[in-house]
Amino acid sequence: MNNFWMLALVLSACSDPPAHKGKVTDRWGKPIAGVTVGFSGSAAQMVSGPDGGFTIPVQATEIKVRAGKPGFIKQTRTVAVPADGSGPTPIRFALYPDPESSGFYMVGQAGYSALDSKAVKTVGTDIRGFHGLSDVGKVRMRSAKPMEFVFSSEARRSELKQLGLQLHRLKFIETETLPGVLGETTVNLNLWVSDASVPFDLTGLDTKDDYTIKTRDALEPGVYAFHTQGILTSQDPAALDKLPVEMRVAFPFEVR
Repeated sequence: MNNFWMLALVLSACSDPPAHKGKVTDRWGKPIAGVTVGFSGSAAQMVSGPDGGFTIPVQATEIKVRAGKPGFIKQTRTVAVPADGSGPTPIRFALYPDPESSGFYMVGQAGYSALDSKAVKTVGTDIRGFHGLSDVGKVRMRSAKPMEFVFSSEARRSELKQLGLQLHRLKFIETETLPGVLGETTVNLNLWVSDASVPFDLTGLDTKDDYTIKTRDALEPGVYAFHTQGILTSQDPAALDKLPVEMRVAFPFEVR
């Protein structure tokens, strides 16, 4: 055997085994160093480098790869065995920062904007009332595409369905004629009230109490609010009195 083929065999024997190349960034694409990465079936753990990069040896079976670091919501990816003739699958993680507290967080171009809770008020007659907001907060954002939020809650997804989480576009009403005990009465409302429901998709993250909310369509300019128990759509004057005080709130924001 000549020297060329001997050298080729040596290099082949010393070559690294095939590996999945991965990268961890935050939700906005900034690399995250120091993220612990592990995979099912192995006690081995890797740590992402300054560029967010890491590698995982190709396994003989499908694996689940998990990435986590304090201050971020952990994520898991399922990685299949490479098909014949295809290279190892690249693995990408885009971690969401862990919210500081429960609530709604608008995902902006560079970070979160927390939505403030605002008290829902009832204005009307003894027969019919409007539930709405006199203050819609200061969170504003331009929307040329569907919007995204992170929602942190102590409630599980099944409990959220029972609470009836909704997103509504609001309209401002100054006065309205409502039925009263002595007949129709003109009432000064000066409230932002429900105008139309906005469809969205709620997806649970790898924690038990964090979710993403994505609107299915881009939102038209206007004021919107998240709420539960239908408190912005009910016209029962006593509806708020039936709820605990901490639930008599909505989370508004404005789209420009």
